[in-house]
Formats: sequence, structure tokens, C-alpha cells
Amino acid sequence: MRYKAIHIIEYVLLRGLAGLVNILPYRAALALGCGIAGLSFLVLRKKMKKTRRRLIQVFGSRFNDRELNGILWRAWRNLLFNAIESLRTPSITLEWIRQVIDTSDYHLATEQLKDGRGAVLAVSHMGNWELAGIAVQMLGLRLMAIVRSQKNPLTNAYLTRMREYTGIEIVRKEANAFGGVIKKLREGHCLAILPDVRSKMQAVEVEFLGTKTQIPRGMALFAREAGVPIISSCLTREGWARHRWKVFDAVWSDPEADKDADIRRMTQQVMAHFDQAIREHPDQYFWFNGRWVLGEEK
Repeated sequence: MRYKAIHIIEYVLLRGLAGLVNILPYRAALALGCGIAGLSFLVLRKKMKKTRRRLIQVFGSRFNDRELNGILWRAWRNLLFNAIESLRTPSITLEWIRQVIDTSDYHLATEQLKDGRGAVLAVSHMGNWELAGIAVQMLGLRLMAIVRSQKNPLTNAYLTRMREYTGIEIVRKEANAFGGVIKKLREGHCLAILPDVRSKMQAVEVEFLGTKTQIPRGMALFAREAGVPIISSCLTREGWARHRWKVFDAVWSDPEADKDADIRRMTQQVMAHFDQAIREHPDQYFWFNGRWVLGEEK
């Protein structure tokens, strides 16, 4: 296969950065990420203005200009921290996970695993969601993750290897794997899903962040068909190098209810959990998502 020049350049830069951040001590690598965040924050002014409008769309007049700028900066810096931590995946160990992540809520998730079945783990785009998946896998859950292929085949293959390094099974979004995922959920595997993205196909309308939006129905459909709970959670960053994993009450399907109504109810409950967390920690959310969950601003 012949690759485009831009694909090769992106891949070389990615591998070079990955090599550097795995050599550096953890905090030094984060400092590098903070420096990159500072420079790019100034350069990407147009993007920051657009994201600032999203904050106003959700919070209205709750925050003054200084507070909005602070939320925007910390959200962007945290995103670069996430990237640095993701590139350090080969250096992550269970001991390190226990040192940097407060996992005191872990039992709230495992207590919901009944009859040898697994669960759908709904994780919002908060804190370091990639690290959340790595953590639960290393703590003992058998995790699957549905991911979308990257446009660059070289970086796509590299990022897949990085995810699989920890034992997480990758399920391609483009593949027709519904039946296989259901079978594995019934056998005790857990499926990680990031539901807070905009979708027009196979979506359900719910209230989220103060307005109605279309959320993919797959999360609730997988849980209902497999007879497993949806366990919603988020990983929030505390300072630079500490994280806290929060687990919300499990959401179960009602086999006796109308299927569409049940899927809508389950989805709404999960999104209400995320809504609460985002309003409590607005600087932890991924406001920069290209598939902005509320659609483009009017």
C-alpha cells in the first residue's frame, strides 16, 4: 500500500513525540504538553472563539468573561495532557494506575455484574476517557471498545496497537459486529461506549445540557438485548497528575416495556448523569469535539 506524504509526516511526528514522552518522567511529559497547549491556544484563536460560544450556549450568564476564559484554557490544556498520557500507554502499569487514580468507586461497577454477565460502560468525554478504559481493563474487567477508524492508516494502526497493548479488544465501528458484541456481553465482557456525540442515524432524542439532542441508541440497545446494565462513569482530573473515577447508579432495561420507550428512558438517565458531572466540572469536558453533541450554534 502506498501512503500519502502527509500520512507519513503525521506518523513520524506522532512516533517521535511518543518516544520522547515515554522517556521523560511523567510530570515532565505533562509540562511538555502544557507548553504545547499554551502555544496552540494562542494560534487556534478561531477555534477557541467557537468553543467559547459553546460554553455560553450551555451555561448562559453563569460565568463571567474571566471565568469562561479559565474554563476554556483548562479544558484545552487537559486535552493535551490526555494526549500525552495516551502516548505513554506502553509505560502504564497497574501500580501506576493505583498511584494516580482514585478508584474507590470501582466496587460500585463490579457489584452490578451478575450471573457472569458483563456491562455496557458509558464514559463521557470528560477528563481522560482513554485512561479510564485502560484503568478498568488493568483492574480486571474484560473490556471491548468500539472505535472509529482514523483517516491516516498509519496512525490508525499505531493507535490500535496502543489500545490493544493493555488487552482491550477493539471493535471497529464500520464492522457489522452487533451479534458478536451481544454474545460477549452475555459471557462477561464489558463494552466501553462514548455516547455523548451527535448522531442522526439510529438516534434517540433526549434532554442534555439544557436542550434536546440526538444520542446514538446503540448504548441502550446493547444493554437491553444482552440483559446487562449500563454503568455510567467519568474520570476527572485533579490538578495535573491525579484523577478520580466516579461511578453513577446503574441503569437497567425493563424487558416488559416498549422497546423504543425503554431505550429512550435508559439513554436519558445516562445523559442526566453526564449533565450533572459536566455542570459540576465544566473545565473537564471535551468542548472541542468535531461531532459537537448539540449541533452547530444557531
